[in-house]
This record gives sequence, structure tokens and C-alpha cells, in this order.
Amino acid sequence: MTTTTTNQLEAFSAWRAGLLGTMEALWAVLAARMAVLVAILGGIGLTWISLAQPDPYRIGILGIYAALVVIPTIWLAARGV
Repeated sequence: MTTTTTNQLEAFSAWRAGLLGTMEALWAVLAARMAVLVAILGGIGLTWISLAQPDPYRIGILGIYAALVVIPTIWLAARGV
């Protein structure tokens, strides 16, 4: 049976802290990219619906969605917010 020394516990704690910090940064980046992906996919779906049966109201809604959701989301992701 082996016993753990204080140095081994400190090394494990440092490794775990580094791993958790790396994973936290990775999740922050992925969360920002996921918001952009959802906005873009919503825009693509709305475009598909709008162009299947062109109607001025549907095209207008598409423009409003792009102006109020897609463009600001991409701008925020590019700024790193």
C-alpha cells in the first residue's frame, strides 16, 4: 500500500487547478461561439421560410431579425464580450 506525500497532493492540486482553469476558458469561448451559431442558424432557417413563399412581410421580418439579432451577436462575439 502506498501513501501519498504532501508534495504529491500539492502537485495534484496544482494540476487540477490548471485543468479547471483551462476548461473554464474553453467553455467561455464555446459559449460565445454557440450564441453566434444559434443566431446564424436561426437566420438561415428564417431565410429558407421567407424565400419559399416570398412575401414583403416575411422579407421584412428577416431584415429585422438580421438587424436586431444576427448582426449584434456577431459584433459582440468579434469584440470578445
